[in-house]
Amino acid sequence: MGDNRFFFAFEAIHNQTELTFTQRNDQYKNLPRLFRPTITPPSESYQRQDPIAELQNFVVVYLVHVRLSGARDFRNGIKELMGTNPFAMVPFLPDVLSRPGWLVRFLKDGGVPKLANVVVPGKGAMEMMDVAAALAASAVKWDDLRWIRELWKGPIVVKGVLTGEDARRAVDEGAAAVSVSNHGGRQLDGVRPSIRALPEVVAAVKDQIEVWMDGGVRRGSDIVKALCLGARAVLCGRAYAYALSAAGEAGVSRALQILRTDVDRTVRLLGCASVSALDRSYVELPAGWE
Repeated sequence: MGDNRFFFAFEAIHNQTELTFTQRNDQYKNLPRLFRPTITPPSESYQRQDPIAELQNFVVVYLVHVRLSGARDFRNGIKELMGTNPFAMVPFLPDVLSRPGWLVRFLKDGGVPKLANVVVPGKGAMEMMDVAAALAASAVKWDDLRWIRELWKGPIVVKGVLTGEDARRAVDEGAAAVSVSNHGGRQLDGVRPSIRALPEVVAAVKDQIEVWMDGGVRRGSDIVKALCLGARAVLCGRAYAYALSAAGEAGVSRALQILRTDVDRTVRLLGCASVSALDRSYVELPAGWE
């Protein structure tokens, strides 16, 4: 019970940030790190600046979702608020002005950042507003794994898998693991839940590689369910993000503690000896899940 092996933090680095990869590479040297670039090959219109080949102590996470803005981005007025047309901003200003303290800190911090790791020839770092168009113009293909492999000899995790067919293809392409994920449901809110797709993916890979899961994890009991259904690890984004925004590093530690306590409680109430002993016998699947 309470085995700390099952709760750990890692630094997740994305290439779409205002800091260059070099500025981040020397931080948290002893912490396991996931590098989650928005994978697009270099093109004539922009150049990638994240040196994948130089990564150490990393796992590269290849995200296979369709790169379009989600519905919530349109509802929240992201494009208008980050644009230059003041009239287009007006409908969304009440939301911004209702948080004056945040707005002041945001402006003092430099406002909307540029993407230091994506350089447009002759213009410098890509503007944040240009990201949507660049992503929409890109297409995710299985062939991308080949050029990534040419640059990176370490483990690659394919994230965003929701079907057994894609899981088997990831195995064939040499992935070290797949992460069953619907991207939090924020792109397409009617998409299949991660926990619903998990049994199919686990059955498809047949223990050839690890299966991770993320999406919909709010409590320790959600983690236990995923482990029972065959997940080797569970990723949790919202809990740490909310905790970080509310209380910084201490908030993240507290969030992990809450999840750890809930997992321990759930395992005890199940009468299971340890987390590592969890299996399918501890959950009852709805009809049609298998």
